[in-house]
Amino acid sequence: QGIKLAIQVPAHRALAISGQKRNLAGRTGCGLCGVTSIAQALRKLPEVHPMPPIPAAAIDAAINGLPRLQSINRLTGAVHAAALADRQGRLLLLREDVGRHNALDKLIGAALRAGLRPRDGFALVTSRCSMEMVQKAVTAGFPLLAAISAPTSLAIDLARESGLTLAAFARGKGFTVYANPDGMVSE
Repeated sequence: QGIKLAIQVPAHRALAISGQKRNLAGRTGCGLCGVTSIAQALRKLPEVHPMPPIPAAAIDAAINGLPRLQSINRLTGAVHAAALADRQGRLLLLREDVGRHNALDKLIGAALRAGLRPRDGFALVTSRCSMEMVQKAVTAGFPLLAAISAPTSLAIDLARESGLTLAAFARGKGFTVYANPDGMVSE
């Protein structure tokens, strides 16, 4: 499940590093900062509640709709987006951030504030899909997560274990399902 490293920095290098310390605590991100063990990082996830399958065409429709809602990315070309789509692929919410984790965090918060239930739709991210993205999606209650780029092997494992349907390489003309294909249906 991981590799544990015990590293000692030579004294002469530690002195050079000590002059570069930062006194700012990280407030957002992947959720792994400060974690001291693999067990902490790989916490037990709840099981995804079974839902009626989402049509495969809904994923393509949602992915194709992303660019028109990505106003910051249109200006900069340098931010990620996370979106909530309904079961037909209509985009309900989208949030952008330079950090892919932050974009998903913003989306989850916005959905809660708007009274939308993640389990009634699915999430899309314009990034690769790491284990932290799967953890966040499962914890929020999404039954399906679609990513434009690749998933990590640990993301696939966690999605399989929790019951999350995981689709990746979703580029508007198809995708690959990596975990729990029963969560979607082709038309």
